[in-house]
Amino acid sequence: MTLIAKSNLGTSPIVSNSIAGAIMGLLTVTSAVSFGALIFSGDLAPFMPFGIGLLLFSSVIISTVVTALSSYPAIVATIAEVTVPIFSLIAKQIVAAMPDAPIEQKLMTVVATFAVNSLITGIIFLGLGWFRLGSFVRYIPYPVVGGFLAGIGALLFVAAFQSVSGLDLQPFSLAAFFQVNVLLQWLPAALFAAAMFVLPQRINSSFVYPGIILGSIALFYAALALTGTSIADASQRGWILGSVPAGGLYHFASLAAVQQANWSVIAQQIPTLAALWLISAIALLLHSNGVELVASRDLDLNQELKASGVAFLVAGIGGGVGGFASAGENALSYQVGARGRLVGWIIAALCLAMMLGGAPLLSLFPKFILIGMPLLITVEFFNEWLYEAWFKFARADYAIIVLIVIVTTTIGFLQAIAVGLGAAIVLFVINYSRLTVVRRISTGTYHHSNVLRTSEELEILEEQGEQAYIVELQGLIFFGTANKLLNQVRDRINNHELPPVHYVILDFRLVSGLDASAVLSFAKLKQVAHQKQVHLIYTHLSSAAHQRLEQGDCLDHEVCHLFDDLDRGLEWYEQQILQQYQSLTEEEFQSPDAALAACLKADFPDPRQVDRLMKCLEVCQVAEDEYLFHQGDPFDGLYFVASGQVSVVLKLSNGQNKRIRTYTIGNTIGEMGLYRRTVRMASVVADKPSTLYFLSTESFEQLENTDPMLAASIHRFIVGLLAERLQHREKEINQLLDSF
Repeated sequence: MTLIAKSNLGTSPIVSNSIAGAIMGLLTVTSAVSFGALIFSGDLAPFMPFGIGLLLFSSVIISTVVTALSSYPAIVATIAEVTVPIFSLIAKQIVAAMPDAPIEQKLMTVVATFAVNSLITGIIFLGLGWFRLGSFVRYIPYPVVGGFLAGIGALLFVAAFQSVSGLDLQPFSLAAFFQVNVLLQWLPAALFAAAMFVLPQRINSSFVYPGIILGSIALFYAALALTGTSIADASQRGWILGSVPAGGLYHFASLAAVQQANWSVIAQQIPTLAALWLISAIALLLHSNGVELVASRDLDLNQELKASGVAFLVAGIGGGVGGFASAGENALSYQVGARGRLVGWIIAALCLAMMLGGAPLLSLFPKFILIGMPLLITVEFFNEWLYEAWFKFARADYAIIVLIVIVTTTIGFLQAIAVGLGAAIVLFVINYSRLTVVRRISTGTYHHSNVLRTSEELEILEEQGEQAYIVELQGLIFFGTANKLLNQVRDRINNHELPPVHYVILDFRLVSGLDASAVLSFAKLKQVAHQKQVHLIYTHLSSAAHQRLEQGDCLDHEVCHLFDDLDRGLEWYEQQILQQYQSLTEEEFQSPDAALAACLKADFPDPRQVDRLMKCLEVCQVAEDEYLFHQGDPFDGLYFVASGQVSVVLKLSNGQNKRIRTYTIGNTIGEMGLYRRTVRMASVVADKPSTLYFLSTESFEQLENTDPMLAASIHRFIVGLLAERLQHREKEINQLLDSF
């Protein structure tokens, strides 16, 4: 039952727990009696008292075990209402499959089926809880879950009317509903269900549910007295249960069921039972989330799975059905003020008392309440999943819910599950195909590697930047999205209105997975690269994605190049461009000092002062992989790269090194430290044998005193260098913002 806890009675804990236990015990007994009458109807109607006793026994076990093992002390656990219409359906299928068998064998086959279901469900729940896999059930599409529950509501509706005495739904006839005796059964039941649904929303009282039940019983017997109808006449008309054998309602029949059951018929129920296992797991987690909201505390979902699993196993040994916590019952219990395990013990005690000595009371139980309780659950399910869902779900998702309900009522429950899952898969594919795996597209004009280039090199890279088509990917790549990516890249390569593309860089850093179906698109992309003489640069490929592309023959080493990250891929592309267009290379210089002097003169405010600066510098030779300095070392001066290549690396918390910048000829290292005089914020390591020139802090301070003009030129050179780098970064940021 759907409820929102609002208040408690403000009484002592023992009193509050006792009142809550009594109220919930009355509701649990009423539900068990109602569900038993619903399941054991038709040909099994003579065994209705046995069935009611079986469900009362199940309620005792569920409440006792879950109360003892749950992570929430005030838990209220009952028979899973979502399973009742499936049990009713299974019972009817078993009876129909055994037309010539004795009725006792049909009953034992039903009991054995319930026991098998409980035992297997218990094992599944224990496995999910033990291996902490409960969250996997949450991946069932939510509209499909809603459709299942609304479909169960439809089955409950049909089952409720099938239990009306004298009403034959086959063939369907509207006039049959308005026969006097039939009308006097279902109309009070419908009014009872309406009162149970509407009044709790209008009256903020914990006693509204038991008040409606007891008041309805009182009105029923008042009506019998006013009309002069005897108990025997009411029983004959089917208005009360009547003719319940004296003594205990529950009889242990598991051994007899194992011996007498038709196991081939039970095997035929496996598909329906399998659907029931899935639905039970989903319902348990949904209700557990509801209990968390009601109690304003987190539940250990895996512990709840294990607790319910044990309850299912114990109930199954006795031939009963299992259950778990219900959000509605826990909301009502919490509203009364229940906070301890006493609530569950009282519920179990009341169910036990009814099971052992309640036969006389049960014979006087008005049947319209037994019909009205399933109708109430139907109304609640329809209200949540057909009415309120209209305002919560997208129209396509809502259509899946309606489709499942229609198939459930017209064809069958198992077919509805298949149709619902199929529709959800189709909708998922349609929705996902509309997404793009392309997070950002850029070119080499603004998107550069972390290698700091000279002004001349930057000009070349910006002029030739359109040769690089950089695509940053994201999400899951499968056939549909991969094909869109292929068409997008191919359209850019074939676009003759834009500068030609010679390098396509695909960054997989944010790709969560590469489906096998996507391999074909990348194989076609390789063919396009061969035809158009384009280089494909793959960066940040995971081992799984690399393996899939390798197996699909997508990585031809003639046109495909793999790098650990986008930065390294961009560096390789830039090097190819610079080798083609750079007019001045290191090899043209006779010595590193001449190369450095030439670069400095190109950017120095007064080129004539470069020769004086060179005389103040100390030569520093470093071998490949040798560190120039380490992160945390004190700052001691400024470095100028004369030949080779060095990289700034930052040591991360996980112990790995991340490249921040790479410096080539003509660049400076440590210019910020020249002003801040702090420790080195990162390490510098040589990528290959390199020559650097060092201007120590002491030498620079001496220059400021002895040659202020040169010192001022150095200051202006550094400021200009920093300004140029900031301007370049600003262009990158603007291009990045424009691409989103």
